[in-house]
Amino acid sequence: MSEQKRVSGLALGSLRWKALKNGLRLGKIKMGYRNNNRGNMHRSRPPKGPVKLAFGIVKDKATIEAEKLAALMAPKAQEPVFTRQELVGTLHLKSVDLTKVRALPPDYLERVQTNLAKVYEEGKHSNSRCVIDFQDGELLVAFPFDQSVVERIKGLDRNERAWDPDARCWRVYPALFDDLLDFLGRGTKVSETAYAEICRIVQSPYYAVIARSKLGKLVVREAWYEEIRLPAVDLAFGSNAYLALNPTVLPEGITPDSLESMRTLIHNFSFKRKPYEHQLKGIEYLLMNKDAALLDEMGCGKSFQIASTLGILFRNKDLDKALIIAPMSLIRTWQDELRMATDEPFVVIGGTPSQRLKALKSDARIFIVHYEGLRLEEEKLEEWLKQGRGMMIFDESQRIKNLLAQTTRAALKLRPVVERCVIATGTPIANRPLDLFAQYFVMDRGRTFGSKFSAFKEAFCELEIIKVQVGRKLVPKEKFLGVRNGDELRSRIMKTSLRRLKTDVLDLPPILYKDYVVELKAEQRVMYQQMRDTLRIQVSQMSDSQVISEASSLAVQLLRLSQIASNPRLLDPKYEASNAKVSELEDLLEDILEDDTKKVILWSHFVENVNWLTNRFKEKYITVAHTGEMSVDDRQQSVFSFQNDPETRLFIATPQSAKEGLTLVPKDGYTRADTMIYLDLSFDSGSYLQSQARFHRIGQEAERCLVIHLIGENTIDEYIRRTVIDKIQTSAKLLDGEGGAELNKILQPAKFSKAELMKVL
Repeated sequence: MSEQKRVSGLALGSLRWKALKNGLRLGKIKMGYRNNNRGNMHRSRPPKGPVKLAFGIVKDKATIEAEKLAALMAPKAQEPVFTRQELVGTLHLKSVDLTKVRALPPDYLERVQTNLAKVYEEGKHSNSRCVIDFQDGELLVAFPFDQSVVERIKGLDRNERAWDPDARCWRVYPALFDDLLDFLGRGTKVSETAYAEICRIVQSPYYAVIARSKLGKLVVREAWYEEIRLPAVDLAFGSNAYLALNPTVLPEGITPDSLESMRTLIHNFSFKRKPYEHQLKGIEYLLMNKDAALLDEMGCGKSFQIASTLGILFRNKDLDKALIIAPMSLIRTWQDELRMATDEPFVVIGGTPSQRLKALKSDARIFIVHYEGLRLEEEKLEEWLKQGRGMMIFDESQRIKNLLAQTTRAALKLRPVVERCVIATGTPIANRPLDLFAQYFVMDRGRTFGSKFSAFKEAFCELEIIKVQVGRKLVPKEKFLGVRNGDELRSRIMKTSLRRLKTDVLDLPPILYKDYVVELKAEQRVMYQQMRDTLRIQVSQMSDSQVISEASSLAVQLLRLSQIASNPRLLDPKYEASNAKVSELEDLLEDILEDDTKKVILWSHFVENVNWLTNRFKEKYITVAHTGEMSVDDRQQSVFSFQNDPETRLFIATPQSAKEGLTLVPKDGYTRADTMIYLDLSFDSGSYLQSQARFHRIGQEAERCLVIHLIGENTIDEYIRRTVIDKIQTSAKLLDGEGGAELNKILQPAKFSKAELMKVL
């Protein structure tokens, strides 16, 4: 049977069942799309009996008529008892000739085959009751009843899966093996015959087509078999998006002569520290594009590139005013960068209303304001920007990802009065692609994604409307499921964006990830189990809709479980028994800091933890803290001490307070901070990546960097770690240019569904 004739679900609408009127007698089968939204609303009913779909070549009309005539001439036999009805038809892949399909890249294919072999080998020794066998050209799939798995299998094309009530299993077309393994999870047993058939499918042109549209779930699931390996969030912008490398696609208004003039300006600019090659190219890119997104990975020096661009524009008299909007924690960083890049005076808009008013009356041509200040002084800033050619810079622009937030609305109001706008962030997609729209809308006023958020969601997002209980009412709410039209989304991003990875442009050491799984101590374990059991009983008595409506409350209780695993004193200040993680932490610090050239960065998401740990270790190691409750000056002093004082050995912080823009690379010329320890994790994948960029950036000269996770065994820590990695992989596959034709199979981890919670608990 030809692979091409077996293709289904990619180009066809529903089958018409009119051919089944008279037992086994078949009429012509009309295949194609049917629009039931307009005109005739009739839907043909499927047959009551079982139907087997045989995908082959349709006989021509003359052959069919000849067979009918032969049947009439033959002696009549007893009519067989009805068991199955067979439809014969052809299915075609959307305008794709399988003989001309581009083969999968060898490294991609090797990764799929390697992980497939691991699945097969692991299944031999697994106790799982999930089994995949092969028979009569179909995979036979059996597993303990799980409604969520059943629903996901039902979500496959109905021409490619069917329930076999006799064998009590699902029959599925073999090319969907990676979906099945994704549904069933790690440990699934794969029979030898099924494994052989799947290996054959992987080598086929058909799989080369569908793997690009589904990313190859086996590649996504590499984390099953390897120590944590975070994929590079590669937007594939590099030289392709750097338009200056291709004069045939220069931005509007830029000629080869003007491009050469820009390069001369850069060459003649007096840099106070030597720029890297990628930074020179970034400056050229920013000069060329009045609307630009600088999405370099954290640690590549985005602030330096933007500040240098401002210096060149002011020096060449191409700019009159500039407004820099940044998080409060980065105001000092911007002051330092501007002093290095330009002699133009600048002023910070902050403090009390009277202090802000005084600053706004300044004659400075550069204003620096934090995001809250942008909202508070929107009208005065608009009036100031109108007085000349202006430019706005949004540093860590994910702060304006919410289209309805007042800060984003203020940004949208100010944007039309300036000629230039730059958004800069290393994590444009913190959780889902919906985060992109507002940032790009502020930057280019709809040139990239249009001006209607509803149209963006319709074009690029798979959404489901669910009912959430709010009081006595069921309120409809959108639930994000995945990405639609991923190639088109990526293509639009590339037109106005530039991103380089540290691994591509900097000679930085590799990051090694290590999990230290610790068993909770007796008293700590009892405390955890009591709260876990209470929550489990509560969730078991709730309906699915109640779980969704009470998500915020349940999230708080999950947070308490994380606190117990991290430090029971966070919930019970009188707790004096042993703490598994703190004991492990003390041993780690003892080993690492025995070398007097080493420094350590310790993260906890709980402020009370940071304060308690700082007091605990201040006698043994000179320790500084960094939390959002501290003043800006105190936080900056902590960073300064860690960078410049060789005696300051331990930096303890919350990722939320120290995740953006800070550099935790010592400048004392003697010590190195090449180790990070996470006492606990949160579901915020953005802060997780940002926090690591604090030491994996320009200036890091260690041979390797180490990231350690302290994970409580059989606790919510394990679920949070998996969820964080899944989010990072989701963003990576969306923004990675090697991902394939569509990304509509990328799903976020379930958000507090009842089934998911019961598994966690």
